[in-house]
Amino acid sequence: MLTTEQERRLSTSAWMTEVPKELRRLLLNTAQVKTVMKGQTIHRTGDKPTGFYGIAEGRVRIFQPGKDGNELLLAVLTPGTWFGEISLFDGLPRTHDAVAETQTALALIPTASFHALLDQHPAFYPHFTRLLCSRVRSAFQFIDSSATLSLGQQLVRRLLMLTSGYGQHHPQTGVTEVKISQESLARMINSSRQTVNQLLQRLQREDLLVVRYGKVVISDWERLSQWLSTSASHTAD
Repeated sequence: MLTTEQERRLSTSAWMTEVPKELRRLLLNTAQVKTVMKGQTIHRTGDKPTGFYGIAEGRVRIFQPGKDGNELLLAVLTPGTWFGEISLFDGLPRTHDAVAETQTALALIPTASFHALLDQHPAFYPHFTRLLCSRVRSAFQFIDSSATLSLGQQLVRRLLMLTSGYGQHHPQTGVTEVKISQESLARMINSSRQTVNQLLQRLQREDLLVVRYGKVVISDWERLSQWLSTSASHTAD
């Protein structure tokens, strides 16, 4: 059973705050609590879908395994983020691996319960469609940034996406900490840790962020977002 604090965290995403109260209540009441230890796999590429997940505590790494043994890091999901709905709608296997970066508490809506909920309340379908659309938008942003932005711009785009839960959370206000290693950031933009460190140091000198051990501190999300927009427009010119 979810605790009051876990329910609060699961309800913080922009998606959850905008769905009807009845849907939010049904999801939280239906959810089973699943504890996943650090390094434990939640699902692998090709697995059959077992349910819809919400992160109540901890962090989850989403990545695509490579044939060379390396991984293409796609996202690091934090509390309040929901994931896993794509395979539930198309019935196809999982498209990526999901692994707990820390000990993680998940709210699991089993596949059968998920479909039963929508069978009984078909009016809720558009809310899940909106969640799917946010996922598609993030995918297009990933493709666009890889093709048109410099490594520095790609890095900032990734930091901004991480702080917004890949479209699921409202833009941050105040100081925001992104708990992620420079190695992980490097894998996100297909670069080296040394290059990412140099880029972060340059952004720090411009007073856009602060580099700390194992994390990046963003003091002004809007300012960093504006920097990305301005630099990207100059690149296009």
